[in-house]
Amino acid sequence: MAEMNVPESGAKKGKKKARSKKMSTRVDLTAMVDLGFLLITFFMLATTFNKPKTMEVNKPAKEKDEKEQPAIKMSKTLSLLLGNNNKVYWFVSPDEVNADTKLELDSVDYSSNGIRKVIQRRIKEVHEMWTDTTNLFVMIKPLPSSKYKNIVDILDEMTISNVKTYAILKPDDPVDSLVCLNIGQPRK
Repeated sequence: MAEMNVPESGAKKGKKKARSKKMSTRVDLTAMVDLGFLLITFFMLATTFNKPKTMEVNKPAKEKDEKEQPAIKMSKTLSLLLGNNNKVYWFVSPDEVNADTKLELDSVDYSSNGIRKVIQRRIKEVHEMWTDTTNLFVMIKPLPSSKYKNIVDILDEMTISNVKTYAILKPDDPVDSLVCLNIGQPRK
């Protein structure tokens, strides 16, 4: 049984009248402890915790014949290399690469004035170049020096910019090797 003891206040010793001895006050806290445990149990059972928010990732089914896939025109694409120091290196590969081909490479950050502007500008360019209902295809290629947060940030930008078709790929293209040499980061 839980109780709270209060010290006795004894009568003063002296020649004066003897006072009657006061009994100590005793408070029974058993009901209070029971009530506390009942409240803790109630709040534990009645509270809902935050459910984790996840992003749905749709992966294509593996096909047996990979050679029959239609080729995507590179003029309908945007390549994003996720590098270190929260930088995104972006370029548009030409449809045909030869010795005279020059590749324009630029880097931006993950802000709304950085990669979001690049994606929106590229969507507009693709719609102007191709009059049909062609959508932009974005190739996301994380380098080993990039962070997991960078991938999450770029996937958020795909959702914000309403890009329907994108893929996360390994940077194993010859153009990617050239870009990695230019920016001074390893490809593998």
